[in-house]
Amino acid sequence: MQPPSGIMETVIYASDLNAAEQFYRDVFGLEVVRQLPGQFVFFRCGQQMLLIFDPETSRVADAGNPIPRHGANGAGHFCFRAKDKADVDAWRDRFVSLGIEIEHYHRWNNDSYSVYIRDPAGNSVEVGESKLWGY
Repeated sequence: MQPPSGIMETVIYASDLNAAEQFYRDVFGLEVVRQLPGQFVFFRCGQQMLLIFDPETSRVADAGNPIPRHGANGAGHFCFRAKDKADVDAWRDRFVSLGIEIEHYHRWNNDSYSVYIRDPAGNSVEVGESKLWGY
């Protein structure tokens, strides 16, 4: 059997889904694909999906929903792919222009770069160069 060809969905959790929706739509320009107030908001990001669930409602059993319950406590992390350092720097500049605090700007051992911020729920959001992982 071949390994999977990629990750189709990334999930993070946010109690304030309206703030999360506004943040990912307005800051990153992601397209809202589906939402259910008080439960989730789903975004398209290239060929992947960013799913944001309310951490409390995603754990509650629902007889009408056969999908296994899930959830997490505390801040999550994921990384958006940038094509190169100039792209990472453009994102850093965008965050600064929007008044979003830069938590960290990092140069990796392979001379690739990442910038880190926090979303309204406290999740760690990284924008990193593709070459960080050899792409």
